[in-house]
Amino acid sequence: MKRMVWLFLVILTACGKPPETPQRIQLLLDWKAQMEHAGFFAAKAKGYYDAVGISVEILEGTGAPTTARLVGSGKYQLGISSGSATLIARTRDIPVVSLAVINQHSPVVVYALEENNIRKPEDLFGKRVGVNIGGTNHREFQAFLKKAGIDEERVRVMGMTESSPAPLLAGKVDAMLGYTEDQPVTVELRGRAVTRISFAQYGIDLYSTNIIVNADYLKKNPDIVRKFVHASMKGWRYAVDNPEDAVAAYMAERPESDARFNRANFEKLIPILMSPDVERLGLGAQTAERWSHTQDVLFDLGLIDRKIDVSRLFVSDLLPPAP
Repeated sequence: MKRMVWLFLVILTACGKPPETPQRIQLLLDWKAQMEHAGFFAAKAKGYYDAVGISVEILEGTGAPTTARLVGSGKYQLGISSGSATLIARTRDIPVVSLAVINQHSPVVVYALEENNIRKPEDLFGKRVGVNIGGTNHREFQAFLKKAGIDEERVRVMGMTESSPAPLLAGKVDAMLGYTEDQPVTVELRGRAVTRISFAQYGIDLYSTNIIVNADYLKKNPDIVRKFVHASMKGWRYAVDNPEDAVAAYMAERPESDARFNRANFEKLIPILMSPDVERLGLGAQTAERWSHTQDVLFDLGLIDRKIDVSRLFVSDLLPPAP
């Protein structure tokens, strides 16, 4: 009888124990939410964050450099940055650490209408190219031309915003700079065929979108950060394997977005997530060799004035084991 009473009290005590409060994390994006962030929305929708006891609030940002600065200051624990912004921040002693590289390749391309016959670097001779003068893409374009052995003077660079393909469609330029999964897709969805020249294919292959963490927060909370990274990469794997579900998860949070564009956008994004390192190490892979290449390009472009020890820039042991 005493044993039965004791068991009843144990069960009653266990049932009455309040649930642990999830660890709250704010994830600051590099820009407005888009399918480039689909893996994080998928992780939320599938309950992967909840399963490891963390509650993630996804906040829109105003640019990768700003996100790197705010995460470095400690205002936010985690953020989405870019390889360039992360490296530039570290050379300025802003304490951020890269946890995973989502976009393994630079998505920047020169794109044109098919009838303009611009398919390789040499086709740009004498052509009008719409560029945001002085921006990072412009600097990468200069490096791309140099790598391809083309004198920039032989290309008619025209200053303009790169956010819309309107100047190309209006015939004001022959080609524009953009992101392979973004502006060119907009043109294709209007029924126009597009050609792309990828910077990455010509050796200007910088690390792009990545997850960063405040260095002090990482030092004090390695287990929380590991849980976040594991759940996020699980979300990204699900998104890649289930694109329609990824679109649905994103649109549940952003119902005003265009489903047709989202599907086409994500289709073009998936190859950017892949690389030999990803095949070997899993999604989010990052290596000292690739970080060094990104740093060398930025240094040659004058975007950083000194080089750092890249081994202190990133950590890979928080990523889930390769499948």
